[in-house]
Amino acid sequence: MKQLTNNKENCPYCNADLQGEPILNEDQEWYGATHFTRKIGMYDLEKDRTIKWKCPDCGGEWDRL
Repeated sequence: MKQLTNNKENCPYCNADLQGEPILNEDQEWYGATHFTRKIGMYDLEKDRTIKWKCPDCGGEWDRL
């Protein structure tokens, strides 16, 4: 199995740690990450995709890259 790197992230506004609970080692390849995320995806129905992220702590929003 391919070894994944840590996907640690922080909110660009309040610097809160957005890294969630760890994903089981045997499932990490399916998710493409080592941990779940705490950030909230803001979905646009017309574009049919996530267009922004939202911090669950401060409510700050930023564009999806």
